Amino acid sequence: MTEAGGTAGPAPARRQGRLAVLMLASSLIFIEFLGGMQRYLSQTVLPLVAADLDGAHLYGPLDAAAQAPTFLMMPVGAWLLSRYRVGRLMVVFTVVTVVGAVMCAAALSMEVFIAGTAVRAVAGGALATIGMGAISRGLPPRYRQLVLAGMSGIWVFSSVLGPVYAVSASQAFGWRWAMLLYLPLLLVARVLVARYMPERTEEVPEEKAPWAWAVVLATGSAVIALPLGAWSAAAVAAGALLMLRATAAVLPGGTFRASSGRRAALTALMVTAAVYFGATMVLSVVAHDVFGLPAGRFGYIIAAPGFTWAVAALWTGSHPASQDGAFRRRALLAGTVITTGVGVLLLTTSLEPAASSAFVGLLVGAALMGTGMGMLYPDLLGRCLARPETDDGISDDRMAAAVVIAESVGLAIATTAAFSWLGTGLGVVEDPGRRAQVLYLALLPLAVVMLGRLAAAARGERARVRQ
Repeated sequence: MTEAGGTAGPAPARRQGRLAVLMLASSLIFIEFLGGMQRYLSQTVLPLVAADLDGAHLYGPLDAAAQAPTFLMMPVGAWLLSRYRVGRLMVVFTVVTVVGAVMCAAALSMEVFIAGTAVRAVAGGALATIGMGAISRGLPPRYRQLVLAGMSGIWVFSSVLGPVYAVSASQAFGWRWAMLLYLPLLLVARVLVARYMPERTEEVPEEKAPWAWAVVLATGSAVIALPLGAWSAAAVAAGALLMLRATAAVLPGGTFRASSGRRAALTALMVTAAVYFGATMVLSVVAHDVFGLPAGRFGYIIAAPGFTWAVAALWTGSHPASQDGAFRRRALLAGTVITTGVGVLLLTTSLEPAASSAFVGLLVGAALMGTGMGMLYPDLLGRCLARPETDDGISDDRMAAAVVIAESVGLAIATTAAFSWLGTGLGVVEDPGRRAQVLYLALLPLAVVMLGRLAAAARGERARVRQ
């Protein structure tokens, strides 16, 4: 029939709609791929930058510079999403990312490199929430699950190509150019997200911007890394408490007390992130500073957890454990695998073997932890984002911000404390090997807490909660 008959018009519109969704989904997955590349690049060049700029003693402040501005921006993500177009936000903060990267690449001192890292972190905090909002708002439920699976699975390529790119570019052109060469691809991918992101059609109440708590969260992140000598341990404790207090305020009410539902899943995500990233993000420093492994060898170690995470997530993401019982079984098995990985890393650092044996031990421990995360992460993230049958009073934008905050707080507290500990020993331990041993020993009881939170996350929502 003709368009005048009223039936020919919708087909092209539907095809265009599907194309827009496919382009948006593909761009989001590609951005995750580049994010993985960037993570491996940062891990690889970290000891190289510290050696070149004489900044090994500033591992903690550098990590704080990467974390504190992030936390200043993440809590206001829901407010940004409720006020501005996702596409416009994506473009603006991508430009800020490029400015920070150029500052880092041109740095002639560790202090300038730290400042550039802070600028990148401002953009990163906003973009993390904006990207999760694009997934939650811009994709239909089925596409959303596939994109979450794809974002985990793409790390198969990131974990292989990331260290290869980082090591090759650093050796061929230097670490400065390595930080810049991939940026044009990132610009293209984010412009595509901006182009194909649909506009909101329904009216929603404008979220409030929790600026005060955002400042407290950022301050706590910075306090953790304060180089106070013998008082550094107190700074770590005070900073962590500040961050947890602010997190309790900016997450949906009752999250820390929840024993079921999406709120319990948020706390499980936070603790799991602390265990996993606290153990794996510092692997390049452990391998280089404790066992003397060169970049060409520790590149395999830092690639292992991301690779095994991605491989496991390819299956997990395409076979979601949506029912409570199935999620509980899978989550507890995955948590056990993660805990075993921590144990292997503890054993390796405790025995202090020769470099060749240390390489094997670190590689096996890292691979186990990645496998556990791949078994768990897609289901745990999906459990947070999927709307429950019983209304829990959490909007999509609020949950998008909450997921990013919960994961990032767990990551930040654990990694900033770990980097500070490995870099200085907090004025207590001088030997780098002993520092690494104590780090992995401290993560074991946290892994037990993780298992308890995962069990709580497996329980369905028990009561309707109103904010």
